[in-house]
This record gives sequence, structure tokens and C-alpha cells, in this order.
Amino acid sequence: MLPLLPLALHLLCQGVSAQWSRTPSTCTDASECLSYITVCRDSEYETRDSEPSLWVGTHVLHTEGRYRAKARLTEYFNKKNRPGIQIERTAPILTLYTSLNGDPRPMAVFFLLPRRFLLNPPLPRDELVYLSHAPGQVLFVRPAGALLFRLERKAQELFEDLLRQRESFLRDRFYVAEYSSPLRLFGRRNEIWYQALGAPLCAARYGRTL
Repeated sequence: MLPLLPLALHLLCQGVSAQWSRTPSTCTDASECLSYITVCRDSEYETRDSEPSLWVGTHVLHTEGRYRAKARLTEYFNKKNRPGIQIERTAPILTLYTSLNGDPRPMAVFFLLPRRFLLNPPLPRDELVYLSHAPGQVLFVRPAGALLFRLERKAQELFEDLLRQRESFLRDRFYVAEYSSPLRLFGRRNEIWYQALGAPLCAARYGRTL
């Protein structure tokens, strides 16, 4: 992944330490999902502190689409790795978007690796596939709809909400997080993520200690 912020937050709520959500409500179609603590939530977006994680990624080439990039990572999960092991499905699948002439363009795709591989991951056999460690990070999250239509508008809405709240975040990129299995036809879960820079202001607004 692109540079991620190493920020470990410990949320205290009513005197009880919050715990990582190992099976968050978004995790319905995968054996393992990215764990996080919900720092604060309002009608516009949710702020999360996610755990350190390991991802396998690939760039979206100019000559191909996002689905070919996803196919390379699927091949890695399907034994195209050293030592040639099958890896169970995880969630979310992340696509990094940046703005090109005002239009969002997919730049890279990432699959989450199971926690057991944090210290000793299978190595890619495809030179276009690479491993990426992500330290703990704070994310601003908004639902993106079931079919990922109008991504630009939905990302812009979250962008403007964060500006109104005077949150500090990386403004030149966002992520689309896909949680649902490709076989799921209804009730699909997708999200827009922006990455925070520093501690979120919403924690202070809600009177919470980080």
C-alpha cells in the first residue's frame, strides 16, 4: 500500500478498554477480515482505528483494467506463491484511486493476508505482485453502495464532510473497500476510505480519550 500512518489508538469508553473487533459486522463472506475499533460514528461517516496488517498488492497497468489486477492477486491466493499454498479468502479487497484530470483512476489493488502470515508470508511468484506491511492507521469510512456506481460523487461527499469537520487526511487519494463475495448478488457491502493524518478530531468532540 502507499504510505500508511503508524498510529496506535487506545480508546477508553466509560472506563473500559476497547478491543479489536476480530469479526466486524462487515465480515460476512470471508474467513478473516481487517480488525478495527470504531472511534466515533455519526450520520455522515465512521472513524476507525485499524490493526497492523499485511497485504499483497499489484499496480493497475495502463493497458489493463482493475479486474486483471485482481486476477493476479487471486492467482497468488490460488497457490501462485512460494511455497505454493492455497490461501483462504479474506476481506476487504482494496482499490486505491487517485485523481487524473478530475476523474478517479484505479492505481493499485490489495488483498489482505491472514494474520498467521504476518511474520512469514508466502512470497509472490509473479514479479508484478508484491507484499506491503501496513501499520495501524486511522480511517474515515462511508458506505459506497452495493454496485460501486458514482464513485467520484460518493468519494467527494465524504471529502467535503471531512473538510467541514476540519479533519486532517490525505486528500489526493481514497480507497474502495469491497467486503462481499463475488457470488453474492444482494446485500453487497462496499465502503469509501480516506486515511487520517494524526489523531481524529471527532474523538475530542465526543469526549473520548485516545
